[in-house]
Amino acid sequence: MAQVREQILSVIQQDTDFKAAFSALGQAVSEGEPVTEALGVLWGAQTDDEEAAGGSLYQTQAALLTGFRKVEEGPEGLWTDAMALVAGTPQPVQPSSTPEPETTPAPTPTPEPEPAVEHVEYNGPTLPDNTTMDKYSLSAIGVEETVTPALGWVSSPFGWREHPVDGEEKFHNGVDLAVNSGTDVLAFAEGTVDYIGDSPEYGLYLQISHTGGLTTFYCHCSKLCVQQGQSVAVGEKVAESGATGNVTGPHLHFEMKLNGVRLNPLYYIETQ
Repeated sequence: MAQVREQILSVIQQDTDFKAAFSALGQAVSEGEPVTEALGVLWGAQTDDEEAAGGSLYQTQAALLTGFRKVEEGPEGLWTDAMALVAGTPQPVQPSSTPEPETTPAPTPTPEPEPAVEHVEYNGPTLPDNTTMDKYSLSAIGVEETVTPALGWVSSPFGWREHPVDGEEKFHNGVDLAVNSGTDVLAFAEGTVDYIGDSPEYGLYLQISHTGGLTTFYCHCSKLCVQQGQSVAVGEKVAESGATGNVTGPHLHFEMKLNGVRLNPLYYIETQ
């Protein structure tokens, strides 16, 4: 395009009549007249005196045919630039692209808080007093960190069952986790040992009191590793599993209560 401009200027500046003709040409194009028709007007104005124009007219026509064709085919803004060049006041080419609008990142959604109590549908036999199948949020009562006391498979879940020893229909207050004798039993959460003991029914047992009225009970142990009143950390070893008391084999019986109400431990632990 720069070469075309130089060629046109070189020819135009040889004759002041050409400058006047280009002014008319620029006016016609600015009013919307096609370039080819405007050029026809320019040819007519100049061919009245071909002999006077001589080779200058021929050179002008050749330059214009080449230059304006490139202007018409070029990007937006070059035509205006060519007209300004003829008038002697070149203007900068305007960019044709528009900047992309700034985008605002979507706000991060706030997770909904866990409900304090999640109702669980239950259609079985009537539950004993102070027993629920609903799931309570431990974080809502201040228990933030917990662990599974002993990882095993569930040999007997929470709820009504036929007792494996005496054969009677009884409510099972906790969950039985089948593990080998001597498996470490860990504190479900930090707390204080309420009491320890030994009985024909539960064998060696202990209970831990936690934040917010939560208690956990561990029994049928082969060994107790804590004393009454002792503070324990979450995951601390408190006993070893066994087969003491009224049992058919080694396992850990684990219970949970919230303010005296029995909860289903399977909501809060992992199993195999």
